[in-house]
Amino acid sequence: MLAMELVKRLISCRSLPRLRWQAPLLLLTLVAGTAVAADQSSSFPAFREGGGSRGVNCPGRRVAHLVPENGRFEPGSQRLIAVLEGDTPQPRPLGVRIAALGDWSLEPEAAGLRLISIPAIDRALLWESFPRCGAESEGAEAPPARTWLEATENLADGPADRRVRQELQRLSRACGTTVTTAPLLQAFGLDHLAAELPAQLPVRCRTLGPALAHRGS
Repeated sequence: MLAMELVKRLISCRSLPRLRWQAPLLLLTLVAGTAVAADQSSSFPAFREGGGSRGVNCPGRRVAHLVPENGRFEPGSQRLIAVLEGDTPQPRPLGVRIAALGDWSLEPEAAGLRLISIPAIDRALLWESFPRCGAESEGAEAPPARTWLEATENLADGPADRRVRQELQRLSRACGTTVTTAPLLQAFGLDHLAAELPAQLPVRCRTLGPALAHRGS
């Protein structure tokens, strides 16, 4: 509305003839900028898998988000997300970053599944997970797995989201125990990761609270 009012004033201002013909161009620029801002979540790439080596002090480790294959997920009211971590000879903290919510460092663990309860979201937010190696390494962060977390009102509740939520709810009943790796990978189309994971995966559950950035607990 402010953009339209500005253009109207420019067009009606007879003392500024040059601005009168420039006004339509200004309007197009403002509209284009608004469209880009509104659709930024569509243009930023999502990758369900991340990880990698960062020098001798940061051995490679696979991380993968358990989300639909399109890299977008609506957690819904249960607010659960999940990260797979592969084998590594030297476990490092898992970095979890959710735009506008926080940046956490979770304690180092062997290969397994992290089931994480997150705060409520009211808009699309980028979620990244990565091995956090620290400033002493050649690059403090390995390439992240990236997923767009969608608020309920921003995305139609599709069957892929419902299947993922059902699977995460089932996994939440296994907290503190183990699950068989093969059927879990098959359920998420991640069978190619089987060689990087043990036959049984421990399920580790925790809640992300506010003001815990860069603290393992």
